[in-house]
Amino acid sequence: MLLALIVRTRPHRHRETRAELDFALAAAAMDCKVEVYFMGSALLQLASGRDSEKALLPGGYAAWAAVPDLAETRFFADEGSLRRYRDSGLQWIHPVEGLDAAGMRKHWRRCDRVVVI
Repeated sequence: MLLALIVRTRPHRHRETRAELDFALAAAAMDCKVEVYFMGSALLQLASGRDSEKALLPGGYAAWAAVPDLAETRFFADEGSLRRYRDSGLQWIHPVEGLDAAGMRKHWRRCDRVVVI
């Protein structure tokens, strides 16, 4: 099964933002192919070297890098955000592919399930 997970929540916004990561890890552990689409500032969840403890949140965002170890996984982001953050010098814990809005819709439509968190 191919699962699309659309992530729209900025990291450290509130404690519930770990739900996206937990969902992706659970799906990967059940042998689902996972495609994660980070929208806007949600992409910061993949930024290496971010410290969640400063925001008084539990650690673990670096665990996004574990999802591809469990199952076939691809990470996507909208091209504008990806370019803006890349230009500011951020590096990612895993490769991220840029897509425009039409490209994202095309990808989502071929998935068996789409979940927006």
